Amino acid sequence: MASSIVKLGAISVLALMLTPVSALALECTFTTECFESETCTDSAFNVTIEEKEGATLLVSDTETIPVSVGGSDTVRVYVGVTGSAFHLMSRSADGVARYSTHLYDGPMMVNYLGRCEGAN
Repeated sequence: MASSIVKLGAISVLALMLTPVSALALECTFTTECFESETCTDSAFNVTIEEKEGATLLVSDTETIPVSVGGSDTVRVYVGVTGSAFHLMSRSADGVARYSTHLYDGPMMVNYLGRCEGAN
């Protein structure tokens, strides 16, 4: 019986080791939205920066955007292109973030100001 418990424990540990874990999970909350040249307004827009299977993604309630990552130790830059827009996000080491979407239809631009927090 003891050897069965040890085997079960080893299988559980192995299963946990094989479960994909995101190396990066940052929650970004944007509290200010600026549409074109209009006055900026309060916002509650959220984006999560995730890493899955070697790809970095910007994930919101409406879409998931694969992005390229650049920058330095003091600022990270995320760039993604979808069928409807060009996306640019920057995040400083202290969490200050900017997100800009340039929509092809229009063209129109929406900018967001906020912060990112979470595991790095």
